[in-house]
Amino acid sequence: MKVLFSAIGSTDPISNCADGGMLHICRVYHPDKIYLYLSKEMCKYHDMDDRYCKAVRLLEEEMEWQCEIEVIRDETMENVQIFDAFIISFEKIISAIREKDQPEQLYLNVSSGTPAMKCSLQIISMLWNNIQAIQVSTPQKSSNKYHEDKDSYDLAVQWECNEDRKEGFENRCSVSDAKYLLDRIRKENIHKYLEVYDYEAAKMMANTLSVQPSKQFLDCLNLAIERNRLNLKFVNGMRGKCQVSDWFPIVQDREMKEYEYMLSMQTKLWKRQYMDFIRDITPIFFSLSEKVLKKYCKLRFEDIGKKNREGVFCLSLDKLRTQKIKPQERWGNHTNISSFVIFKIMEQKCKEERVLELMKNIRTVEREVRNLAAHEIVGVTKGWIKNRTKFEPEQIMDMLFTFGKYAGLDISAEDRKIYNTMNEHLWELL
Repeated sequence: MKVLFSAIGSTDPISNCADGGMLHICRVYHPDKIYLYLSKEMCKYHDMDDRYCKAVRLLEEEMEWQCEIEVIRDETMENVQIFDAFIISFEKIISAIREKDQPEQLYLNVSSGTPAMKCSLQIISMLWNNIQAIQVSTPQKSSNKYHEDKDSYDLAVQWECNEDRKEGFENRCSVSDAKYLLDRIRKENIHKYLEVYDYEAAKMMANTLSVQPSKQFLDCLNLAIERNRLNLKFVNGMRGKCQVSDWFPIVQDREMKEYEYMLSMQTKLWKRQYMDFIRDITPIFFSLSEKVLKKYCKLRFEDIGKKNREGVFCLSLDKLRTQKIKPQERWGNHTNISSFVIFKIMEQKCKEERVLELMKNIRTVEREVRNLAAHEIVGVTKGWIKNRTKFEPEQIMDMLFTFGKYAGLDISAEDRKIYNTMNEHLWELL
């Protein structure tokens, strides 16, 4: 079953000695059913002489074709220039048509009616499946210069003068291919996903584009996805291929892992994923603490402990005594070396107050919110973090980057914003 939905406009049913949009689509496509949408103004002319339905019946008789006609009167629709009203109204009508008739093919006339009507139907055709928007050009391939007097309209005369009735008439219908407009809308959505660091959503949207983006864009987008996942093996294999060395200011093995880890944490902060952000503190704090211990106290883990069967460093009381470190009451030979243990050792061995103060503050965050968030069901909000630690989440991130500098990571202010640089490059490639 083929169904046509058509708003009725000032050039329907016949104008300038040629079919209007609605009648011409009927001439070419022979729909089994037609829905004619009439605004308040068009209802007036319909009631005068039934010109729209009669024109279809004349065409039926001449072409030996039959269809069902259903008139949709919308006499409340006076402000026919308002776009939003038609989007809502037409979506409801077309949804009801699809449910009622279940057409194999649904056509929308995007050449009749007001600009707001045409635009609304065009957008619906782009966003809905199995709908064809049909555009009808004027015989002169430009806007109509003349409109018949609708109040004294003579359908019989118009029918006799209709040039489209001649054999070999020009088919002025074309399927309105709005894929470029739809791609533009989708690209704007991709841009928004990039702005919020949702690279997987950006990839899903990119896969819906009618015109596929360049291979370089897709490769770089995959690189961004895996970077945010901390899949550094993939990243290192692709960054040369993608020619994006400026995305990666730090590429030494361990330093890169720590830098990329903090960048990933930062995107979680920017996306207000505070639970994940807080949980990520302990691994990076521990890794940086090991380097700070070595830098400021000249101590390696081998100097204060031994690996257990699982390969985890545990304290050695004998080694602590050799290094003139006083164990805490609960420390034993099986005590894991943690960021807390490192901090307590540094309190005895380090003379850099700024480093100790920073470690103390990060340790407070770890104790007051990270451990709780990791082991209990709690709602983690920005306010909750601030109330328990006295620090804003942004301050915590700043402390970690500063601690990274003490640990030997050369991270500049620009390096911290490298994801934004990456996003700008991706947008340019798209």
